[in-house]
Amino acid sequence: MENGSNWKCVHTAALWVLIALILLTGWLLTPVSGIWAWILIAVFMGLVFIIVSMGVTGSASGLLIDTRNKMSLSRFQMTLWTLVVLSGYLAAAMANIFKSSRGDPLAIALDPQLWILMGISTASMVGSPLIKNTKEAKQPDEQQKTDTISLLSAKTGIAPDTRGLIVVNTKPEHASWSDMFSGEETGNAAFLDLAKVQMFFFTIILVLSYAVALGKMFYKMPNAITDLPALSAGMVTLLGISHAGYLTQKGIPHSQTS
Repeated sequence: MENGSNWKCVHTAALWVLIALILLTGWLLTPVSGIWAWILIAVFMGLVFIIVSMGVTGSASGLLIDTRNKMSLSRFQMTLWTLVVLSGYLAAAMANIFKSSRGDPLAIALDPQLWILMGISTASMVGSPLIKNTKEAKQPDEQQKTDTISLLSAKTGIAPDTRGLIVVNTKPEHASWSDMFSGEETGNAAFLDLAKVQMFFFTIILVLSYAVALGKMFYKMPNAITDLPALSAGMVTLLGISHAGYLTQKGIPHSQTS
């Protein structure tokens, strides 16, 4: 049975093939090279994300597009952390299953700081739409709205629409990677949002740092993996400050109202 207008038999087949490849990688490659097993598992999981996104939205980048039909920095961040952490946990569990004789292969401890980090990312992804909803109920200044739409149309060749103070695209196909770094309101949608740029760099730095820590763990490949690498409190604090600045910037009015 096919669900959704974009989901085809090929998506179902590709999904099962990728799941099989993940299991085969854990079975055949984990005893030989833990780091390559983890890398391939992460790649296959990333392809699962893409297949599901294409099946549901019709676009490979659809999982990053929010209800504004724009690329979302919060979704991008959550996708990265989900991919890195889940691939690490799955690779560690498979290493315990296929390489060690540990009684409970799934008993892998996650550092409390990692839970806090995931909680911060989730709170940001949930809090961001709530802030936007309050601004959608307000009416923008018509002159400022017209000026911003004219600027955006001149830059992209596409005329956006508005929901209250929030600038939106009329189609998901109009989403652009630049959306993750631009303002969202009729007063700043045509300009760069430095809070987003800051959070993007903090996210990339922390994700890469944690991926390197996972890589070192799988390279050494202990007989049994009992926990994933720990995050420093400083790293989590840094990300928390970045998210606080991001949400504060999002909550401040940047547009004139009528």
